[in-house]
Parts: sequence; structure tokens; C-alpha cells
Amino acid sequence: MKKIFRIIVVLIALGVLFFLSQYRITQILSIVQNKYSPCSQPITYSLGSFDTRFNISKEEFLKKVNIAESTWEQSINKELFTYKPNGDGVLKINLVYDVRQEASQKLKDIGITVNDSRTSYDDLKLKYDSMQSAYIKFKKDFESRVVLFQDRQNVYAKEVEYSNANGGASKEDFDRLNKEKDYLDIEFARINKLQEEINSKVENINAIVIVLNRLVSSLNIEVKKFNTIGSQLGGEFEEGTYQETSNGKEIDIYQFDNKGKLARVLTHEFGHALGLGHLENPKAVMYRLNNGVNEKLTSEDILALKTHCGVSISL
Repeated sequence: MKKIFRIIVVLIALGVLFFLSQYRITQILSIVQNKYSPCSQPITYSLGSFDTRFNISKEEFLKKVNIAESTWEQSINKELFTYKPNGDGVLKINLVYDVRQEASQKLKDIGITVNDSRTSYDDLKLKYDSMQSAYIKFKKDFESRVVLFQDRQNVYAKEVEYSNANGGASKEDFDRLNKEKDYLDIEFARINKLQEEINSKVENINAIVIVLNRLVSSLNIEVKKFNTIGSQLGGEFEEGTYQETSNGKEIDIYQFDNKGKLARVLTHEFGHALGLGHLENPKAVMYRLNNGVNEKLTSEDILALKTHCGVSISL
């Protein structure tokens, strides 16, 4: 019986290895084919990790993916992508929730609406300056209050220690120390509440900083990057990225303000999945900044796709 069981385990292990090796071979072949014979076969794709904190269903998300897919396919009347609902697509599309989307959502929660325009940037910058100034004053007052509290707490602790070491306090001193303790307890609770207010102000300011830096990038504004409070979030603000390794291809979507913008960010990353690079025209979908603003393929986008796919170009 044990021998039969071992044989079954070995067969299962071999089956898993065969499946994984077949899947790996399929991925490698797809990457090689797309490199040396681009557009000859559709790129298969599936959903990968999907964070529900974006408040979008998989069905609605796939509709936007389909828009991005169709945008490229209709431009040359050719099937370039195929969706694999069983998850074995070579290209994985991931919805990744991090500080980028969190910042956008926080601004909405505190009533700040942002769009990709210089006016929106200027308005948000004024809001940032005002909130930063108020935060600095609030923090300074808070720190002064904490110092006073700590001084009184130290005096109270020394008096209690002295009384205990000398046989206890008189009734008058006992009542006074009790009143001081009540005050310190109330002040401690107030300080904790103020600390929560500071934390909230920091979160709101950092959310504005993150979105300001996104606007700096997407609008190509020549200013220094803004710094967050209490943490450093370096690098370019990217709403989506595409990467290709020997393990396969992945599109990561990090942020979108609305579903229309999501479709445009996906269109840019689908262009990379096809093998297209960046273009210099700021109006092009494949412009180096994937800011989700450009709605339609420009003639440069279509020319780049036709050239890449070997489609004849009409003069």
C-alpha cells in the first residue's frame, strides 16, 4: 500500500513539473516570437493580482482593458491581444494599490478635486502652502505644550517620590498632588488628541505632495519635487508600468482618478507590451509620460505600430 502511495505522489509531482515546464516554455516562446516576429500571433493576457480597494469590479476593469486592446487593434485591423480567463495568459495585468491611489482618494475625501491642468496644479500648490504653514504653527504649539506637560509631570513625580520617602504627604499636600494628577491625566488625553490631529494633517499634506509630484511629471513643470513629511517617496510618479522578464510580461496599474483615465493608462502600457517605445510628441499615447491624458492614437502612434508589425504604410 505504501509503495502504491509513493508511486501516486511521484506521478502527481511529475505532472505538476510537466505543467509548470509547459507553461514556462509557452511564456519564453511568446517573448521570443514577439521579439523576432512581432504581431504574428496575439499576445495572451490574464488578470494577475487584483486589489479591491480601488472600488472597481473585475468586470468593469476588464471593460477598460478591452478598450485599450481595441484601440490598438482597430488602428491596423488586426487581433493583437487575446484574453485568457483561466489565468494562463503570458501577459499579467495587476491592479496594485499603494500610496499613489491612496493619495488621490484622500484628496477626494477632504473635498479636493484635481485634474491634469496647470490651473489645477497652481490651485493645489496654494492649498499645499496654506496647509504646510498651518501645520508648522500647529506642530510648534504642540511641541511647546508637550514640553510644559513633561516639566510638570517631572515635578509631580519628584514630589510623590519625596513624600513616599518621608512617611507620606500631609493632607494638604495629598489633596494638591491628587489635583495635579487629575490635571496631568486630562492634559495627557488632550495631547494624545492633538497628536492624532497632527497625524491627520501630515497624511493630508503628504497626499497633496504625492499628487503635486504627479502633476509636475505629467505636465512637465520645471520645479523641484516636493517632499513628504516623515517619509521620502522618491522616483517618478508612474500611474502604470510594464516590465518583461524571462518569467513573462506584467502590467502594473497603480493609480487612476476615473475609469476613462484607467483605459488610457492601460492603452499606453499595452503599447509597451506590443514592443513599442516612447515617442517625443506630448500628444501621443506613447509619450514618455504615461499620464493617462492622451485619449486617441496619434498618427505617430499608428506609424510606430505599423512599422513594428511590418504593416504596409500608405503614402
